[in-house]
Amino acid sequence: MLTPHTARRNFYVFKRYSMEQIVQLNSNAKLSDHFTLGEMTRSNSHPEVYNIPTHEAIANLKRVCEWLEVLRKRYNDKYGVGEEPIRINSGYRSPQLNKKIGGVAGSNHLTGCAVDIRVLGMEQLIRYAAILLDYTDESKQDFDELLIERNRYGAIWLHFAVRPFSNRRKVAFIRA
Repeated sequence: MLTPHTARRNFYVFKRYSMEQIVQLNSNAKLSDHFTLGEMTRSNSHPEVYNIPTHEAIANLKRVCEWLEVLRKRYNDKYGVGEEPIRINSGYRSPQLNKKIGGVAGSNHLTGCAVDIRVLGMEQLIRYAAILLDYTDESKQDFDELLIERNRYGAIWLHFAVRPFSNRRKVAFIRA
């Protein structure tokens, strides 16, 4: 028998199932040769939070991925032992996800303009940063932020952001 309670429960189950299906269908969409929408929107810490980017944010993610492709190729050409991937900790964040993880209110992650890149240690992080800085000079393109970040537990990562315009070329060490 369909009661108001079971109808409401069935609606939420359907709604949740439908949302998961949408995310699964889009997660394999390629933003570039080696980067997918799924890895740029995944949240390991809060998978329950709605994190679907707008078309504008997807265009911004594609722009960031162009830089990541250059980073991947140059790193592998010079230091790699084959085709090592660039691993992303965080890319696009919805306002809900950004709030949940304690992100900055005006974060470039909110518009799909930023990624946090996982590194194996400080040496790899510095090499990544040097490659991105060299590419900036060679290509005459600017980035918005290149931040070496460390949290209170000692984990480090490289935050990199590229906006469509008004890039500041901000380089800094940040304690997150």
